[in-house]
Amino acid sequence: MRRCRPPDPTLEWLEFASGPSTLRADTTVSPDALRSALLGSGELALLDVREARWFCDAHLNLARLAPLSTLELQIGEFVPRRTTDIVVYDEDDAAHGPAARAAALLRRLGYARVRRLAGGLNAWRAEGLPLIDGYATLVKAFGDLARQHYGTPTLSLAEFEQRRRAGRPTTLIDARPREEFEFLSIEGARNYPGTELALRALPAHEPDHLWVVNCFSRTRGIIGTTTLRLLACGGRTVFLEDGVMAWGLHGGAVVQNANPVDDIPPESPEVLRALADRLIARHGLSVVDSEGLERFRRDEDRSLYVFDLRPESAKTPGTGARSVPGGQLLMHFENYVGTRNARIALVDEPHGLRAAVTAFWLAQLNQFEVHVLRGDLPASGETAPRHVPDDNDPGLLPEVLADRIARGEVDVIDVGPSIDYEKGHLPHAHFLLPASLDPLEPLLRQGRAVVFVSPDGAASRLATRDARLRWPGATFDWLRGGKAAWVAEGHALQTSYGPAQLLTPFDDDWGSVMRVFGPRRDEVWADYLEWERGLSRRVIADPTVNFRFFDITVDART
Repeated sequence: MRRCRPPDPTLEWLEFASGPSTLRADTTVSPDALRSALLGSGELALLDVREARWFCDAHLNLARLAPLSTLELQIGEFVPRRTTDIVVYDEDDAAHGPAARAAALLRRLGYARVRRLAGGLNAWRAEGLPLIDGYATLVKAFGDLARQHYGTPTLSLAEFEQRRRAGRPTTLIDARPREEFEFLSIEGARNYPGTELALRALPAHEPDHLWVVNCFSRTRGIIGTTTLRLLACGGRTVFLEDGVMAWGLHGGAVVQNANPVDDIPPESPEVLRALADRLIARHGLSVVDSEGLERFRRDEDRSLYVFDLRPESAKTPGTGARSVPGGQLLMHFENYVGTRNARIALVDEPHGLRAAVTAFWLAQLNQFEVHVLRGDLPASGETAPRHVPDDNDPGLLPEVLADRIARGEVDVIDVGPSIDYEKGHLPHAHFLLPASLDPLEPLLRQGRAVVFVSPDGAASRLATRDARLRWPGATFDWLRGGKAAWVAEGHALQTSYGPAQLLTPFDDDWGSVMRVFGPRRDEVWADYLEWERGLSRRVIADPTVNFRFFDITVDART
């Protein structure tokens, strides 16, 4: 039986949004009121503050993953406006659970309009409201629906193999970032990540030539193929069905540490500008100049995210823009933009094609107000802060910590991501997700000093601060510069570890299939592909998800 609903959930939400003066330390919002807000057009940051493993088991479709263990470091860039309406939730909204602690943390950091979802995920589920499992589900569902809407042609593995055996002219392009391509790729593939392929002078070749675009499974390959067809670049372009995963499952040759050939020359800036202008004009994409961007920055009632999509060599420091490689913002938008219905400005001078293509796709997600910047990116004295302790604690230098480890004087606690710990950690280091420091108790009874480490030192500095507050009689420190400094000074990392070193499980592991090796791989990959193929049907059953695709006919030349 469904729970009794409040008399008017819309009024309840309006009371929440009316201003900081209405908020108390224990304020909550009901499932129905939250659903009403998600159906509206106002700005809202809906944050799931559980760890990634539990988020992937089940979460609200429009929630952003913001786990308590990394929330303080993440939130300044993720939700930059301190008066944003924020709702946090966990499993059951317990008095001392992640949501209650996250709400208290956010208020301490100056966020004035924070509520918890009353009853947490359990209450949402009890109302029969939609949930989804998995990671990056919105963009994956969106990609499959884009394939259907734009009629993106698909090449089966059998057809691809047949073309290769017959010697028919075929160029395979992997659209993933370089590090993912190097991890595992199809033999003979070139690598042009995201929008970068659209910036190349793709020759039309002979009539039978085929450009085949792939990724690890589906989404990037679909988006890359559809983009080239919409821009009418090169000749015929198709998506290789289910990418590297399907190729590997069928026994195709895959390569690790591939070094791709880069033999497609760049297109001229003039041609790229013309392509960008045509895309913007055809779909009515919004363009803003430097003066307009300054007006956005001064608007205290709207959130603004500025992303520079250019290569590092073209970026200008001091602009306040966040650097995101071209084409990756769409795939990872849930990791970069915490506020729904916020403004986004995209930078890609001098030609603007990366920005135009990215705006084209982001606009169809129907979650943001998206603008392409034309002209210079104005300087900004403001940057989204990373919340670190404001003190003069310098931390330990690598050589000092190395000496103390050799003497057996310290316990080293790695508070970075588990995937980073797996790739390499300091000798004998323990792993800890810093959302809770309770597991440190047994170590502290042994009387040694504790030194926290993390990739760049930011997370370990916060852990040191919190541990000192909790145990003022114990000795805590942190590694200055993190593991990056440790390696730079010539010290070694270890990859092996035992169960006793894991003070907490790897609950930040969202279950990437790229972390599955050995005999389980094929079963996991096959299950994943089946899950992804059925994802879009499940996601769009939720009325709060409202993608809006452009009405367009693909250029006949493609």
